[in-house]
Amino acid sequence: MRSLFLKFFLSFLLINILFVAIALSLAFLRDREFPPEAHRQFARQLVEEYGSEAIEIYETRGSAALNTFIDKLNGRRQVKLSLFDAHGQPLTKSHRHMPRRMQMMAHRALESGQVVFPMMGDRNLVSAGLQGKSGRRYAVTIALKGEPEPEQLLKSLGRGFLGWRLMILMAISAVVCFWLARSFSSPISRLRKATHQLADGDLGIRIGDQVKGKNEIAGLARDFDHMAERIEDLVSAQQRLLRDISHELRSPLARLGVALELARQEGKPEIRQKALQRIELEAERMNEMIGQLLNLTRLESGARELQRENFDLAELITELVQDADYEAKNRNCRVEFSDNIPCPFYGSQQLLARALENVIRNAVKYTAEGTAVQVKLGQQEQQICIQILDQGPGVPEESLEKLFEPFYRVADDRDRKSGGTGIGLAIADRSIRLHNGRIKAQNRTEGGLEVEIYLPQASN
Repeated sequence: MRSLFLKFFLSFLLINILFVAIALSLAFLRDREFPPEAHRQFARQLVEEYGSEAIEIYETRGSAALNTFIDKLNGRRQVKLSLFDAHGQPLTKSHRHMPRRMQMMAHRALESGQVVFPMMGDRNLVSAGLQGKSGRRYAVTIALKGEPEPEQLLKSLGRGFLGWRLMILMAISAVVCFWLARSFSSPISRLRKATHQLADGDLGIRIGDQVKGKNEIAGLARDFDHMAERIEDLVSAQQRLLRDISHELRSPLARLGVALELARQEGKPEIRQKALQRIELEAERMNEMIGQLLNLTRLESGARELQRENFDLAELITELVQDADYEAKNRNCRVEFSDNIPCPFYGSQQLLARALENVIRNAVKYTAEGTAVQVKLGQQEQQICIQILDQGPGVPEESLEKLFEPFYRVADDRDRKSGGTGIGLAIADRSIRLHNGRIKAQNRTEGGLEVEIYLPQASN
């Protein structure tokens, strides 16, 4: 049986059948141990009528006539009767070796003066204390016709009032079991189908809207959607990265080819030297690009394990600003940071240093000569805010959202002259997001670009 639906359906149906069988068995056994009131009333009437008649026969005609009456009663009515005296001793020879239980019931009836039934066991026994016309007291015990055997009860289940009620009950149980099995197996079947579609390359498959509710299967469907969305993002990023890499490598490879041809030509030594220098420069650029691509790939996949530690963010920014300011002097620029107030943070110091360095260096590249790049650090609403402001030409509004995409350049020629690869801001964006932060860029009203980095105030 390989179908999950059939397993659920038959399991539920079997449980219902067992429940009905157990209920019938318990009812049958209970009815044997504790007879219903109608049966008790019938037994009282029998013991009083037959008991009074037996006492009258015994007092008027003796024990022999009593035994004859008992035998006839047993043969004609299948009712066994026993008569006891006021001390609980049997008065018929054929019943002198009767079970001790019947004598105990006779004693109970004599003591209570009422009709008594067994406290447990055979429900067909009944005993009563009666008084004869002579004034003497007797105890009469009778055993009614035996109950039907269990197999006879099973044969009668399919007939009459109980039969059709049982059939309706089983039909309703089957419908409920079918619905339960379907409700369990149907979402799993959808998940299995969606998994096959995902494996076949359909990365856009989603099933969260097909599985309703707040149970574990609905949660599994939402987890599947999250997994599929994550896989689609990773594959899309990988495809986009490969496409961008193939595009970006064409230019340096073409320049390498031209420089190589110039180096091979016989001519002036200074031309060959320039060609070799160009080959070296392009090789360094490609090496740098490959290193940045590897870092970006790790960040995109989220596979990088952050080595978190406690450090002072203000001290880190101070060191980065000092290094950037030293390099900015070549362009007659400077980098300023005046908010050197202690700012404890828990995260990857190396990753954040690389992200901030990329943003600051980018600002230094495009700020106007003779101006300053300002770096500000502040805290607001449980967040740390870092601002990097330059005084360059700014960025077209339609390009602001694309600044943090890999290989995106606002001005390709100027970036290539400055040695940019278009990956630094993308690395910064991924690094900040791995710290549950965000980064955005906007043009300043007074001119230039402002990059804002928001980090949550975290501690170990």
